Amino acid sequence: MVKTLVAVPTSKGGLDDVIHESLVRAETFTLVEIEGGEVKEVKVVENPYKREPYGAGSKVALFLVSLGVNAIISRTDCPKGRMILDSAGVRFFAVDNALQAGNAIASMVTSFR
Repeated sequence: MVKTLVAVPTSKGGLDDVIHESLVRAETFTLVEIEGGEVKEVKVVENPYKREPYGAGSKVALFLVSLGVNAIISRTDCPKGRMILDSAGVRFFAVDNALQAGNAIASMVTSFR
């Protein structure tokens, strides 16, 4: 079965948290491992670059790739890190509003098969 590791920018983290308005400046990333259309594991990691004055987009992109992320659900894009994410094959799913992370995952889980 194919495993997908999805990163969702959040404030406190977890599936009940709302998707943060900024991918790069989010306090945390909620990492959700999906296998066979089911959530297998949820982890929360701190964003080490949330207060980085310069180059945060590229650093966040490299950080997420180093964690093995292959999909991102976010309200905003990461223009300065987009080439890094695209090169690593990370798929980007944009949402228009402040959904809970778990609801966004549930609505897109079939995309991760």
